[in-house]
Amino acid sequence: MTAMPLTSDPPGSSATSRAAATARVAVIGAGPTGVGVAERLLANAPLVAPGLPVEVVLVDPHPAGPGRVWRAGQSPLMRMNSFAKDVTLFPGASVRCDGPPRPGPSLASWAADTAAGTLPPVDPRLGPDVRETGPDSFATRRLQGAYLSWFLREVTRQAPPGVRVSVRGGRAVALTGAPDGRQRVHLEDGSPLDAHAVVLALGHLDARPRGEEAAAAAFAARHKLTYLPPGFVADADLSAVPPGADVLVRGMGLAFFDLMALLTQGRGGRYTRDGGGGLRYVPSGREPRLLVGSRRGLPYRCKPTHEPVLGLPRELRYFPRAAERLLAHDGSVDFRHDLWPVVVKDLSHAYYRELFAARPQCTAMPWEEFEERHAAATLQELDGLAGKAVPDPAHRFDLDDLRAPLRHAVLPSAEAFRAHFAGLLERELRRCADPARSADTAVYGALLLLFDRLPRLRGRLDPRSEAEELDGTWLSLFNLVASGPPAFRVEELLALCRAGVVRPLGPMTGVRFDEPAGLYRAGGANFPGEYAATVLVDARVPGPTVTGTADPLLASLHAAGAVSEEVLSDPATGYRAATGRIAVDERGRLLGADGRAHPARYALGWNTSLRGARAFAIPGTDAATFRHGDRVARAVLAGLPGRPSELPPN
Repeated sequence: MTAMPLTSDPPGSSATSRAAATARVAVIGAGPTGVGVAERLLANAPLVAPGLPVEVVLVDPHPAGPGRVWRAGQSPLMRMNSFAKDVTLFPGASVRCDGPPRPGPSLASWAADTAAGTLPPVDPRLGPDVRETGPDSFATRRLQGAYLSWFLREVTRQAPPGVRVSVRGGRAVALTGAPDGRQRVHLEDGSPLDAHAVVLALGHLDARPRGEEAAAAAFAARHKLTYLPPGFVADADLSAVPPGADVLVRGMGLAFFDLMALLTQGRGGRYTRDGGGGLRYVPSGREPRLLVGSRRGLPYRCKPTHEPVLGLPRELRYFPRAAERLLAHDGSVDFRHDLWPVVVKDLSHAYYRELFAARPQCTAMPWEEFEERHAAATLQELDGLAGKAVPDPAHRFDLDDLRAPLRHAVLPSAEAFRAHFAGLLERELRRCADPARSADTAVYGALLLLFDRLPRLRGRLDPRSEAEELDGTWLSLFNLVASGPPAFRVEELLALCRAGVVRPLGPMTGVRFDEPAGLYRAGGANFPGEYAATVLVDARVPGPTVTGTADPLLASLHAAGAVSEEVLSDPATGYRAATGRIAVDERGRLLGADGRAHPARYALGWNTSLRGARAFAIPGTDAATFRHGDRVARAVLAGLPGRPSELPPN
């Protein structure tokens, strides 16, 4: 199979005549991470490798740009969980990196220009998606795929002379190297692709069931039940879930909402409004009953829609000085002792700063006095200060209530708990819709700043803090507030609860395998009793794993010792934690089992030890996505041979 060029040099040009001297970079994975690093390679090539012809080959069995997750053929029920105005692939001037910026439209701006006819039209089937997408919309994933396709076409159209992009359809299953340094990518169909450098931009990968997941699958096989392990819900065979069946679902994150939509609206159910404006679900009769529980027992907080009176925070009140102090001293940093109090104080400061400005009637002391006392207060003194400054507890910043609102709930029955659960959803929807709750948005803004700043201390954290606090406690809090669903999804969940289609199980849901009965059973912590079911779904995307990956390329590299899994360890205490992430050095080069960095193999993305790089970024921010992509792209280009040896035709 030959590669399909997206850009090419004219026949007879100097670049064409020097094809044998072209440096080839293979990017494995052509979703957002892959096309993002391709953009950085194109932008940096004239600066880092001036005069060197470069070909970037994107390798993926799925369409280049959308990749697997954002492909065109999926249901329009599959939505993004970010506002369209908060999604871009273009690294603008706000990004602090060595490479040149490339300004460009956000998803929302692109959709508006496309609808207006100033940009090329999309597939006619996406016409409604384009017209319905505004700045505060949650676009369909297939429309995001069209944006990704346009982005790739646009950046390749602007490629500098001598630099081109092509696409090689197919799955990479192995990677080998020759003594002269050239790399050979082996595709599933048996064809090879030779390159001078290879970048793994693998994104989210499937994993083999292990531990409790493997036990659940084995139990299902023994008793002819159905088990759906962690994975992409849009790819799952949901025909295995019979109408009317009781389905145990572990997880209430974004994968759950995908499952919920496909098993209800996707099976012909519909929503209507009653006379009071409340949402009601009208069943089709083909949906199952979803028995849903999770660690927290509730979905993440809705995406904030309030506009803060003071605007989103532009800087943190306490963290910069604390970070400067910690970096100035030798020794490791303990997250719980040194950073958690700073995180809590910065979040509460952002909250109360906005509350005092937006709702002064809710406060009982001048802001200047509160801020001075807040700065001097310990973590243990913050609640007392808030009690004096904000008389009504409903208007205070309560981190415990935010993280675990069901921690004290004890109900006599499943029906009583379902009513309590519905009440909490109603409260969340009121809070999300109330413009007077703009302080919630200020907390969201502070979390975004901390998400960018905290990883910069990663090298100074002790291994336990890094594994259990930064990647555990902190990231869980961030996801709770900043990675939640659109409000309409929570409203749909509430309607499904009222219709009896969803039954909540509460927090700390435990599933056991009833061998004599041949059934799954589950119960939560807030009410007595259990539910039985013939179907179990783990509604989540697999976490990063090298040792348990189902990806043939990554598995073969690991088996050969060419890829290692990141391990955080402390020889002084014996602490050791495998993170599951692909180990890379600061330039993104793969680290083998011997700890050495490979000079021509790189990896980038959320599942590497570089972490912070995610698929998309918020416009106007100094996003790690772009900083990491730029750093890796420049390292790749700097490592290319000045006069590449001849490679076989692509």
